[in-house]
Amino acid sequence: MRLKLSIVKFEVSGPELKKALETFGHNRLKALETLVEDARSSVAGVISQLLAAEMTVFLGQPEQSDNKKNGSYERDYAFKGMGTVRIRMPTDRKSRFKSLIIPKHERMDPRLSEDLAALHLAGISTRMLAVMGQRILGVEVSHQTISAALPMLAGEATKWLKRPLTKRYWALIVDGSFFHIRRRGSVEMEPSLVVLGIDETNRRSILAIEPGTRDNAETWRHLFRDLKARGLDASAVKIGVMDGLPGLETVFREEFPESVTARCWFHAMGNALAKTPKRLSEAFHVLAKRVMYATSEQAARDAFTALKEAMGDDAARAVACLEKDLDSLVSHYAFPERLWRALKTSNAVERIHKEVKRRAKAMEAMGETTLSILVAFTALRLEMKWQRRPIDSYETKQLGRKGGAGLVIQTPTDSPDDVLLN
Repeated sequence: MRLKLSIVKFEVSGPELKKALETFGHNRLKALETLVEDARSSVAGVISQLLAAEMTVFLGQPEQSDNKKNGSYERDYAFKGMGTVRIRMPTDRKSRFKSLIIPKHERMDPRLSEDLAALHLAGISTRMLAVMGQRILGVEVSHQTISAALPMLAGEATKWLKRPLTKRYWALIVDGSFFHIRRRGSVEMEPSLVVLGIDETNRRSILAIEPGTRDNAETWRHLFRDLKARGLDASAVKIGVMDGLPGLETVFREEFPESVTARCWFHAMGNALAKTPKRLSEAFHVLAKRVMYATSEQAARDAFTALKEAMGDDAARAVACLEKDLDSLVSHYAFPERLWRALKTSNAVERIHKEVKRRAKAMEAMGETTLSILVAFTALRLEMKWQRRPIDSYETKQLGRKGGAGLVIQTPTDSPDDVLLN
């Protein structure tokens, strides 16, 4: 039997094959170890021969007439799919030879370095990668190895976040978050701004993630203008979902004059409950959910009136917190009912923050470059997931009810009168 693998050729005779099968029958793990070791030995021999041939070609050049071979030395090199093999590196007397096959200071297949960097971005610490590398790949992985490999992933991922926007997006969901950034030896919390779009097929897409920028209205204005410069059709944007950052709604309507703004119910509810006296918080929450899950705009306004009357002066600050944003909190009713769930909250952006933070936790703190690669890597993964399902699909709604990103649609069953009486 003859197996050909490119420039590597394995030949197994009949008796050898029979012996190999018997070995597998007695001790499969040992047989596999022996087989892989033999394969590594063959690969090492082929690579060593290629390196020797490369040296011969090098010394055959006219400018190397005063140079000669000077023996060789052994070194380990890790190949993707093969693990670590021991090869012989030829040397020359003048130390001029630089191999194109195995560069002098390279200890690992660049493809393997990219894979390890991807695992790091997926949330595995460098310490755990060192254990995994030694145990699974037979490769010693250092922090420097991972750091050096990260830029290999940066190009396409970060380029994608600056791609031209050719689709028409009728909704934008905007929010900010904070991450630990290392600059010049110190670590501080810095904001990142995120814009999520919903296109004409009702699928979410990540339009921008800007780390290390200020979370204020004017910074958002610059980001909106950058989106338009990349091709975002401002006239197609009909609604913007956001938190209560001062001035943001005004800026959004100025930059997208055909739109309305929607206040994120998740943020609004949290702010209102923080201002509610503890003994009234449960009752307030029940009444506020009736506003939140009302079946029409008028029903929502009526439910708010009932909340205001029930609370009286005892929770005036909490009621005022909802009242000032009431128009924005009910703006989603102008759209088809199947879209209400997605337009009530900016939790889809929170999903991005959660994924980035989960992966960043293993890194504790990171520089700006690493953060940029991390958010791009995370964005691409979520993008592939979100593009599979429209926001109004049955599967997406079911994910929400099972605890996925977004608000769980439910009908309040507790009686606020019973809560108040207690």
